[in-house]
Amino acid sequence: MPPIRPPTAADTTKLFLLGAIWGSAFLCIAIALEDFQPMTVAAVRITLAGLALCSAAWLRGERGSVDGRMLLLLVLIGFFNSALPFTLISWGQQHIDSSRAAILMAMGPFIVLLMSHLFTNDDRLTAPKLAGMALGFGGVVLLIGADVLFGARSGVLGQLAVVGASTSYAVAGLLTRRAATLPPLLWSGIVLMTASAYMVPAALVVDQPWTATPDWRSMAALLFLSVGPTGFAYVLRFQIIRNCGMTFMSQVSYLVPMFGVFWGWLFLAETPSPRLWAALALIVAGIYVSRLGRRRGAGVAAR
Repeated sequence: MPPIRPPTAADTTKLFLLGAIWGSAFLCIAIALEDFQPMTVAAVRITLAGLALCSAAWLRGERGSVDGRMLLLLVLIGFFNSALPFTLISWGQQHIDSSRAAILMAMGPFIVLLMSHLFTNDDRLTAPKLAGMALGFGGVVLLIGADVLFGARSGVLGQLAVVGASTSYAVAGLLTRRAATLPPLLWSGIVLMTASAYMVPAALVVDQPWTATPDWRSMAALLFLSVGPTGFAYVLRFQIIRNCGMTFMSQVSYLVPMFGVFWGWLFLAETPSPRLWAALALIVAGIYVSRLGRRRGAGVAAR
């Protein structure tokens, strides 16, 4: 892989495009849930994206071998990176709006920080990381706390499901560090297809999707969710990491909740409450503070 370079205007445009695409996932899920059940949404999303990425890998000439241990690891990654979080997000969005789901998913970086500290030896918590986590979790408490106090049980469970999806992504990230090197598109396609192998039968049994009568709107949302936020976004993410590195790529965490709120307001008339804006500000501030130490370290290294 070539050395990273300073980001250009085109790279920044790609970063904003990626944030917009990932932020639109919550809007698409909300629309797809009008006619499809949560497990069906997850299964279709996983399968179509997996087929698209495997096809792209084949056209690019990406090849690799997988032994039994690697296959088991890929199955586990597929469960924690796709099957479980996609199902939890879809289920949770039956009870909360897309804007709130997008903000809660921004908890991912904080959960990764905590789990990396507990289960790895080379990514420990620092004072900025702890301060950032405190701000981020404060935002979640602000979002969920009022529903707990006022007894909105379904809303609380829906929010906890989305936080569970963030935790699942963090587990997948730790497992991914143990995976042997495979070409990126092929790796992602195999992960999705291993999840598809059990998600499709599960959706057929649990949801009985043939009984649904979807209209064009929900079908279009589900198709875009599969090809855009799940498939194309991965290719865009890889390009950004390859050219500019993970530090630049990590800034997408600021953009996803912003775009999630924007798309919900634009297409679903979801009006963010002052409490939601305050929670978003706390979480974004937490992401920024948690990276201060990393940025300073990078600056020292550059000198």
